[in-house]
Amino acid sequence: MKTTNNVYIKEIKEQIKVINEALKKIQEAEKVQDSAVNNREYNKAKDEAIDASSDVMIALEETVRLASAMGCETGLYEVYKYHKIVELDLRESHK
Repeated sequence: MKTTNNVYIKEIKEQIKVINEALKKIQEAEKVQDSAVNNREYNKAKDEAIDASSDVMIALEETVRLASAMGCETGLYEVYKYHKIVELDLRESHK
């Protein structure tokens, strides 16, 4: 029997694959940056690392959303609660 949680679990696993692939891209970009012989190569690898970092954050946001929905399905959280990733500016917290 297929449950709603099985669908969430499948989607979360897909997001984890995206995260792992993006982390590999970041590692590869760092290797290229370390061995770059010119500025163009270095900047291209840097941009690839930035894109992959963005992919990680997007996948993490989706994973958090799915885990939150799964928690609602199981009764862990109230149906009206929603979890998300929040960006905090730590410079503001020291004022």
